[in-house]
Order: sequence, then C-alpha cells, then structure tokens
Amino acid sequence: MKALWNKFTNWLKTDNHLLWVSIITLMVIGLISVYFVGAYDSTRLGFDSGFLFNRYWPYALVGFLFMLGCSCLSKKSIIRISWVLLILGLALMLYTRIHPVIVRGAIRYAFVGGLAIPPLVIILPAYITLMSHWLSKDLKRPLWSMFGMVTLTAFITLIAFTSPYVFMLQVYLLLFILLTFKARKNIPVLSKLYLFGIIGAVALCVFALLTMPHVQYRFAETFYRYSPYSQGWFSVNAIKNSALIGNTPESLRILATLPESATDLMFAGIVAKFGILMGLLVLALYGFMVKGLTRIIRTTKDKFNNLLATGTLGLLVFGVVVSVATALGIRIRPTGLPFVSFMTIPLLAWCVLFGFVLSVTKEEK
Repeated sequence: MKALWNKFTNWLKTDNHLLWVSIITLMVIGLISVYFVGAYDSTRLGFDSGFLFNRYWPYALVGFLFMLGCSCLSKKSIIRISWVLLILGLALMLYTRIHPVIVRGAIRYAFVGGLAIPPLVIILPAYITLMSHWLSKDLKRPLWSMFGMVTLTAFITLIAFTSPYVFMLQVYLLLFILLTFKARKNIPVLSKLYLFGIIGAVALCVFALLTMPHVQYRFAETFYRYSPYSQGWFSVNAIKNSALIGNTPESLRILATLPESATDLMFAGIVAKFGILMGLLVLALYGFMVKGLTRIIRTTKDKFNNLLATGTLGLLVFGVVVSVATALGIRIRPTGLPFVSFMTIPLLAWCVLFGFVLSVTKEEK
C-alpha cells in the first residue's frame, strides 16, 4: 500500500500530471455544481432547472478536447494558432465598436450567428503566448519588438477602456507589467517600461473611478457590501450559514435567492450547497495548479516556457482571488471561477491557454 502511494505521489510530482489532475477535477466539480447550483439560477430566469447545465456541458467537453489537442502541439504551432486568435479577436473588437451591443452597461460581446463572443477574453491566450515569444527572443532589434508589444497592449487596453470594460483593462495591464518585469534582464529598457505600465494602470483606474458611474458604484458597494439584500449580503450569509459538509435549510433558502449563483458567485453557491469542505477542496485544487505552474517557472531552462507559465499563473491567481473576493462580499468586479463557474467562451479560452502550457512543458521534457 505504501509503495502504491509513493508511486502515485511521484507521478503527481510531474508538472503535467499535477496540472491535468487539478484541471480535470475542477471541471468535474464545475459540471456537478452547474447541475445543482445552476438549477436555482435557471428557475429564477424562468427556464427548466437543467437549462444552464444543458448549455454548459457541451462547452466543457469541447474545452477539454481543445486542451487535449493543444497539449499535443509544438511550440511553432501554438504560436501560429495564437496569431490566428489574435487577428480574430482584434477583428471582433473592432466589430463591437462598429455594431455595439450593450450588455449590463458594457459593450463586451460580438454577436456572431447568435453566439455571444467576448473578444477581449479570446485574445488572452494569444496575448500571453505572443508576448512571451517576443520577450524571450534575443532579437537583433529589441526596440522594434518592444514597439510591437507596446502598440498591441495599448490598442487592447484602449478598446477595453472605451467599451467601457475596466476589468479587462486591468487584466491586460497586469499581464503586461508581470511579463515585462519578468523579462527585464533580457531587455534592459524593460526595467523602466514596466514602471510606466504600473503608473499607467493606476492613472487609468483613478480616471475610471472619477468619471465612470458603474465603477463608482462598485467601489462604493465594496464598503457597504453588508447592506441588507445586496448581492454581497446574500453571498456572505450563504457562506456563513453553510454546514461543514452538505447544506443547511438556511443556506439552501439563501441559495434559492442568491443572484448569479452559478456564475459570478459560484464559490458561494458551492459552499452553500455542498459545504465548507467542498469550498476548501476547490481552493486546494487551485493551489495545486499554482504549485505546478510555479515549479515550471522555477525549473524550466527555456525563457519562453518561463514567461508563458508566469503569465498563466498571474492570470489564474487574479481570476481566483477576484472571484472568491466577490463571493465574500468584496465587490472588486464579478468574475467566474476558472474551470468551475458557468462560462462558455471564457472556459474555452482557459482550456486553450493551459493546453499551450501543457504543450511546451511536455515538449521540453
């Protein structure tokens, strides 16, 4: 028995295995949660209790196949695919400006054939991959490469800011700062460039706070999140009234009225339905993913792999922290739990990104 356990732990110590097991387990938990927790959201929307689950599982299956397929590609192939995603995403971003569709106060989606596609989300895997590629190359003309990176980042953040979609602006600026900081030893001028990125991020967020009503509302709601019957109030009370394992009549009662329990507040929904230990399990699985990515960053000898894992780690931590903080009543900006919350196109983007990471790390070994 001990030998079998040692064999299993040694198998998990491999970066790819650790990531695969964590991601697949989170996706299974996500499917189960959307089936049970999503039933409350579906009922509130006036649909059959299985509406969200029936919409979600095909995306989960396709996402898994995407991740599996991308994990078998070579470095050159994922760079080529990234260019395709980038061009497609930029075209859809411009489309949203020509034919804007307002969704909850923000122009976020391009509706193509009845499918809502968030361009800023599908560009994320391409952005991280291409930035890592450019920053890892010992180019004869580093300034030309840097000009391309700055121009691309500025264009994306400008679209994100004018949409307005301040949350995605923060995501891209965070990735830009993180990757340029990590690569500053390769290109000395980047030591100053990422500082300008920090200044720009702070300045734009302050400007958004002063001029955009929906940003002001979310900022104010953070400090008054416990006001009765607010979204944060429901979420916090759902967690407070949960059992260690399973649920309580009070947690189910709150869950029945918890808004967006299968999307932005999925963490609170999971705890209310399945108990605190299930919530801790989800956080532990994200911890395993962080451990796997951190080990890649620490052990890889390839600059590209290092930067790709760094950008992916930054995006993952940001997404999880914001989602859990939202569930705890801190209204930073609602976002779904990666691989767990009800997401469609964003789930595919996460699967493609981690497929890229699994591909290059497997290739290196």
